[in-house]
Amino acid sequence: MSVRGHGTLVAVGFPAAALLAVGLWSDLHSAGLDIGIAAAVVLVALTALAKKIDLVVAPRTSVSLAGPFLVAAALVGGPLLGVCAGAATQVFTTSDVWRKRSSYAGAGAVQGFVVGLVGEQLAQRGTSGAVASATVGLLTGLALNAASIVLVALDRDIKLRAELLASWRAILTSWLLPAPLLVAFLYLFHTASALALAFAAGVLLVLAEGNRFRRRLERSLAEERSRARVDALTNASNRYALAEALTAEQARIRRGGRPAALCFLDLDRFKRVNDSYGYAAGDALLVDVYQRLRGELRASDLVFRWGGEEFVVLAPHVERPEVRDFAERLRLLIATRPFSIDGRPRTITGSVGAVLLDEGRPGEAALEEASRLVRKAKVTRNSAVVDNTLDGAAKAQLSRAL
Repeated sequence: MSVRGHGTLVAVGFPAAALLAVGLWSDLHSAGLDIGIAAAVVLVALTALAKKIDLVVAPRTSVSLAGPFLVAAALVGGPLLGVCAGAATQVFTTSDVWRKRSSYAGAGAVQGFVVGLVGEQLAQRGTSGAVASATVGLLTGLALNAASIVLVALDRDIKLRAELLASWRAILTSWLLPAPLLVAFLYLFHTASALALAFAAGVLLVLAEGNRFRRRLERSLAEERSRARVDALTNASNRYALAEALTAEQARIRRGGRPAALCFLDLDRFKRVNDSYGYAAGDALLVDVYQRLRGELRASDLVFRWGGEEFVVLAPHVERPEVRDFAERLRLLIATRPFSIDGRPRTITGSVGAVLLDEGRPGEAALEEASRLVRKAKVTRNSAVVDNTLDGAAKAQLSRAL
């Protein structure tokens, strides 16, 4: 059975390549670290933690900072420490499948090993040495990172061009933007290693705090956006959410999905409830109406409060012949069972205007037509009026028949 397309080859190949490289290198050199154990542990830990921090560089684009920390560890600690730091990038990514974790851990180990080899050939003393080492190390890491993306894409049958177009900005930013900080770290490390490690830890701490603040702000904004789209009285989605839902639904329909029913529901004689029992009773009735609709309709059907005593229902996957039945069902949901008003059962009716939402007209136009039809239904009350206009395909078929 072929494993191509699932990422198994790179999941096994990258770690195997890293182990083979370390084995061959150990035979030719005395295996060991170029720095102390304590400093090595700190650098590996910082690299692992850096993988958990996402730096947003553009809308919907965030990058990990593990790459520069991996390069720093490999340049000062040699190939063996580079391998350890690369493998450590996947320590905290427990939610990913094993193939993905193994692929990225192996790719990171290979990157760390190669950068470590390059670092051994470069003089890192002084400002010029730090600049040269940082530049070569980052470019080497960048090239290996791009190569690993290509190999993963080929093995998993991912469209390579689309993958590179989607990630090129993130790749360049994550590897090249931290260059000045890496130069400062390398310069400090060979004069005061403890200060350099403290500097790296401080940078990571600042980034972590900034990332936590960003996430908290994003959650707050998401909550505000959510509250702005929810009716305060009934907890139903409001007309702003309806506009977004109509756009999303029509996009689904244009991709070949089935059409939807769009219904306006207006409670009959609602003003009489307010006048007879008070506004609190009217508010309670609106809440009960929404809860009944939400409880009786399908989970995929969306219920919105338009305003006052008006509700809008968007029901996906409803064909033209089914619109009338759906509108009648809405009417019966209100009329056939009484509501409790002021502690007593009271029968309330509603008028419904329904249209078919398809790709033939904009969502706003369909909504306007549904509101016109519900006004027509209000003339007799407790009725459902449905748009019987033929869609474009039916008109064309009728013209050809004539």
